[in-house]
Amino acid sequence: MILHATPVEAVPESKALLEVFPDVRAELGSRGVGVERAEGETAAQHHDRLATALMALFRDTRGERAYETLYRHSRASVLQWVERRIQESHRALDPSELVQDTYVNVYRYSSRFRSDHPASFRVWVRTISANAVRRALTRRADCSLQALPEGLQEPADPGETPQHAAMATEQRGELRRAFLLVLLHYAKAWQELAPRDRRALQLVEVQGLSYAETGRRLEVGPSNMKMIMFRARRRIHARIRCALQGAAEEREGREARVA
Repeated sequence: MILHATPVEAVPESKALLEVFPDVRAELGSRGVGVERAEGETAAQHHDRLATALMALFRDTRGERAYETLYRHSRASVLQWVERRIQESHRALDPSELVQDTYVNVYRYSSRFRSDHPASFRVWVRTISANAVRRALTRRADCSLQALPEGLQEPADPGETPQHAAMATEQRGELRRAFLLVLLHYAKAWQELAPRDRRALQLVEVQGLSYAETGRRLEVGPSNMKMIMFRARRRIHARIRCALQGAAEEREGREARVA
C-alpha cells in the first residue's frame, strides 16, 4: 500500500518548527539566514531555501540537532516525491523505507553537498532518492523469476582432480582462519560500542527484529533507528579495518627484518 504524503504547502511553518531547536535557529541567524518567509517568496521557495540552509549547516557542523531539524522540515516533501516515482514504476515498494535510505545517504555523504542556490537541497536529495528507488527496483528484478533463464540449463560437472581438491582444502583452511580473525576483531569492536548501539545490533542482527520493533524497544524514533545502526556498523568496520591493517604492517615488518 502506498501512503499519501502531506503536500509541501501543508508542512508546519518553519518558524514554529525551529522553535523546537532554538539553538539551530540561532546558528542559522548567525549565518545570515532569515527563518521567516521573505517578501515575495512563495511557500515552496521558502521551504527550499530553509532546507538548503539546514543542510549546509549540518554539512559544516555535523550537528545532530541540525540534522534532526532538516529531517523534520524536508521529510514530507521527499516522501511525496518518492511516492510519485514508485507510482510511475508500477511496482510495490515501501516509500517510507526508501525515504529512510535516502536520509542515511544524506547523512553519510553530507560533505559532497553544494549549496549553490536556494533549491540546492531539493535537487540533491531527489537525486539521492531516485538512486534509492532505482536500486530497489533492480533488487526486485533480480529476485524475480522472470530474471531466471528459460529452459533446462543444468551446469556440467567437470569433476575435480586431486590437485584441485588439495588446493580447495587449503583455501578452506585459510578462509576459516581469516573468518575467526575477523570474528575476534568484531567482538573487540562490539565491546567498545555504547550500550544502546550494542543492544540495537543484538536485536537486529542476532534476534532478527525489524528496525521498527527495535526502535520501539529502545524508545527511539523511526527517523533515528537506521542512523543508529549505520553508525554502529561503521564504527565496527573502522575498528576491524584498523586492526587488520596494523596486523598486516606488523607482518611485513617481520618479513623485512628476516630478509
